[in-house]
Amino acid sequence: MYYKRLINGDKDKLIVKISIFTLLINLLIFMCIFNTVKAGADKKNSRNNVAYIQIINYALPSVKVLNFDEEDMSENSYSIKNLALSLIGVDIYNPEKILSKEVSCFNGDVSESKMAFNDNKDNGDTGDFSLNSSDISKESAGDKTSSDSKSTTSAAYDPKLKKTLDESKPEVLIYHSHTTESYKPYNEDDFDDDHNVCAVGDELVKELEQNYGISAINDKTLHNAVYTKSYTRSGETLDKYLKKYGDFKMIIDMHRDSSPSKDAVTAKINGENVAKFMFVMARKNPHYSKNIALVNGLLSITNKYFPQLCIGSGIYPYDYGTNYFNQAKSNNAFLIEIGSQVNTLDEAKATQKYIARIIAEYLNGKK
Repeated sequence: MYYKRLINGDKDKLIVKISIFTLLINLLIFMCIFNTVKAGADKKNSRNNVAYIQIINYALPSVKVLNFDEEDMSENSYSIKNLALSLIGVDIYNPEKILSKEVSCFNGDVSESKMAFNDNKDNGDTGDFSLNSSDISKESAGDKTSSDSKSTTSAAYDPKLKKTLDESKPEVLIYHSHTTESYKPYNEDDFDDDHNVCAVGDELVKELEQNYGISAINDKTLHNAVYTKSYTRSGETLDKYLKKYGDFKMIIDMHRDSSPSKDAVTAKINGENVAKFMFVMARKNPHYSKNIALVNGLLSITNKYFPQLCIGSGIYPYDYGTNYFNQAKSNNAFLIEIGSQVNTLDEAKATQKYIARIIAEYLNGKK
């Protein structure tokens, strides 16, 4: 009888352990499904929850989450291991959160230091293609630039660079893989093309054509309805233009960055705030040497006339990037980030007269 009770007791303990384990698994699956549902509506969640998607696809193949494949993981640094750590409050990508809990003097200021460090990185992929740039310093005064920011004076236009406009053969193509990226005072993602990067592209086309005679196209096709397929869809759009016109002298995938610091992404030129910019390049792209030569030419002009306009060194390198950010389709393709969500739309538009001057120096100044 004693041994029977002992065996039954062991069974009860085993049943309890199995019940607890089952409860934890169900809780984990619930979190996966909950976060995956959010991912469909929010591009940041869609990138930051790839680990949840991996778990669901592995554990519940009958409800496999669509629109996420191995290519989608190429830029994503999240994993099941990181998910497990996050469940106990450990964020390996933000160690300052742990440090700030233990050392009070670090509370609130470490993130800016980390972001400033990240801006000086010379290589490697990051998880979010909305690149967290940095040069970061704390900003608490809303849209104001820091007190040590000095307004510089640089000629925005050079009439000597203007030529006769020929609309039959566009020289510059602008498109937007992340079409809904927007600026203040609007939501960070806005489907209204008057509020997002499409409006900034329109401004650049206007500056190029009116002031420099450079024919340009700004394509406003929505590519990021499913965020992880953005570059596949924008690549299809680009293919259509290449088929119709042949190559362009410049193919620009225009984006808006994601940086929490106003100072890091804003300059003051000729008395007005303008959004800074940087180029994003895929180094494993087979056309990289030609692409980077073009970008270095633009940076050389920028540093000559408007050095304060670049974020950091001006180039953010990725090893691969999704579909090489379509830069393998042309020797003249590059991606540019104009300001971030803390900039106003007017600031992003104001930058375009300077970018137009830089492009005109490169295309028209050589003649």
